[in-house]
Amino acid sequence: MQMCITFPKETVFIALVLFLPSVKCVDSKKVPFNVGNDKLIISKDVTAGPFQLKSTVECATMCTGDASCCTASYDKITRQCFLSSLCNPETVFSYNGKYLQNYVTAGKDPCAVKPAKPVDCGDIVTNCGSGIYDIYPSTTYPITVYCDMTGYNWTVIQRRVDGVVSFYRTWADYKTGFGNLADNFWLGNDYIHIIVNSRSYMIRFDLEDWYGNVGYAEYETFRIGNDSSNYILTLGDYDGNAGDITGDSGTGEIDGQPFSTRDRDNANYLLFGKSCAYQNRGAWWYNQCGLANLNGYYYYYPTNSLTLNAIYWQPFNGRQSLKSVSMKIRFKND
Repeated sequence: MQMCITFPKETVFIALVLFLPSVKCVDSKKVPFNVGNDKLIISKDVTAGPFQLKSTVECATMCTGDASCCTASYDKITRQCFLSSLCNPETVFSYNGKYLQNYVTAGKDPCAVKPAKPVDCGDIVTNCGSGIYDIYPSTTYPITVYCDMTGYNWTVIQRRVDGVVSFYRTWADYKTGFGNLADNFWLGNDYIHIIVNSRSYMIRFDLEDWYGNVGYAEYETFRIGNDSSNYILTLGDYDGNAGDITGDSGTGEIDGQPFSTRDRDNANYLLFGKSCAYQNRGAWWYNQCGLANLNGYYYYYPTNSLTLNAIYWQPFNGRQSLKSVSMKIRFKND
């Protein structure tokens, strides 16, 4: 007689019946693992490995046999298993990846999230490290975000590191968010609105060009409205070295502008007969097509200043394409 056992979609229970080198085997003990698809632990957070194993199950079993292992990842193509003592390591997107977290070890980890329902990344204890967490700005449901724990605890709402994910998308896409929190993504305007309307927030823009130059811009005031207001932007009180985009330098004031996408133009400005979102191949709080275009087309090389659709921050390097950018927010508690 054939027996079929079905486990919940997001959880797999590994029965420890495999005998692997250097792995302590405990008969009939079932250990629960949280399983994530399409990501691998980055090399700097790997504490053991790679181990050449045949399956995700063997990788999970090896992690269980190592008292210091909290997470593991398995590459289905190379069949390599990587272990980490960190319970919230940084990960990268990979179609071949499986990410495993040991519930038992994670539950004993001194880096467990406190409080149990943080309002944002700022509420999470600093020694947890950067990674993906659930936050609760609303009591209704959690929002899954990437927390950057370098310096202050930042909640990241946008990041571009390469051109894998297209940002030339519709209003609906920007409303709910898209991409992968481990690399390129937009968190979602609805979620950003919920977070920034729970407290007073500031925002930081981090920029890097193709020549190794880095810059940043911080604004002490950051807020966006809801969908019915077209996510109208409130931005002010600049500090940084990248240059201010709230002043009128012939291309428009961004503060007070509604959001525009390729299928919903709220900028009321045409360039060569086309909307700013169309010309800039992105979505933004455009006014005369703007001093910044962080959701534009990703070029893998530095473009010239005449390129309209690149990812740029005009006061920083004109309209030359940027290599990487991010937008992150934090509660103003000082």
